[in-house]
Amino acid sequence: MAQKSISSDHSGTRALRRVAHHYLRRAQRCLAVRVPSDSAVHDVRKALKKSRTALRLLRPALGPRGYRHENAALRDAAHALNAARDTSVLVGTLESVRCSDRSLGDRPAVAELARELHGAQSAARQRLQTHQILDPLRRSTHRSERRSRRWPVGRHGWSVIGPGLRRIYRAGRRAMPGVGAADSALHEWRKQVKYLRYALQMLAPIRPGPLGGLVRRARALSDRLGEAHDLAVLAQQVQQVQQVQQVKRVQQVRANGTDLQQLLELIERQRARLALQALALGATLYRRRPRAFARRLGRAWRQWRKAA
Repeated sequence: MAQKSISSDHSGTRALRRVAHHYLRRAQRCLAVRVPSDSAVHDVRKALKKSRTALRLLRPALGPRGYRHENAALRDAAHALNAARDTSVLVGTLESVRCSDRSLGDRPAVAELARELHGAQSAARQRLQTHQILDPLRRSTHRSERRSRRWPVGRHGWSVIGPGLRRIYRAGRRAMPGVGAADSALHEWRKQVKYLRYALQMLAPIRPGPLGGLVRRARALSDRLGEAHDLAVLAQQVQQVQQVQQVKRVQQVRANGTDLQQLLELIERQRARLALQALALGATLYRRRPRAFARRLGRAWRQWRKAA
């Protein structure tokens, strides 16, 4: 039976092992088709991320060596799909920016950029069809799914889950940058926020109402950070196009350069606004100290298990 969160009829560690196995099976199903669609690629990456979240919660039971081995396998599997994901997101991000300023969206230089991004997306899809990418990914995911059934997690509860959650929360709190932080810092923070979001989803049965609110807050934060990162990557792409255009005629470069500079300024305004919103959300989500955050959920855990 599919299990996306902990349940009172299993020990905490065994329930989380079942959660990890569920998401690895989902990744396998999405990869079973000959050529995964953009939505399937997204689903695979998300399923692997959720499996890694369950793995992090089980880290104290698995031990450093077991954790590192399984985490590296899942991380490398997700990385194999990066190019397909990134090109697809860039196309959608540029379209969103163009819709926010119709006058700029119709400029020839911007339209040419859109064609280049669509071309890169098609090339990434073609590369994904090769056996050198999909077959090793399917084998790796299958091996991880088989191993996950036998993870030596024992029959433990908050003694394992509590330290695992505290580590996840602490990593996100430490990664939270200040105002004006570079995109690289915001992107690293987003990774940690998503682990916390998925961990809270898995633990939601403990206290559905309060934890549901935290999940929604973490989702809003990760969404804003994700949009800001996509805009930053798009800005890098625009800058690369500007450099390439230097070999073209001076008059054409001048016209295109103005259009692309306006596009860059629009992207940066949107990115800065999203970053500020994310920092405000993060200050609320991470207002507690890690030990206090885990201790509070630990009390809720004990009440939940007692009532089961």
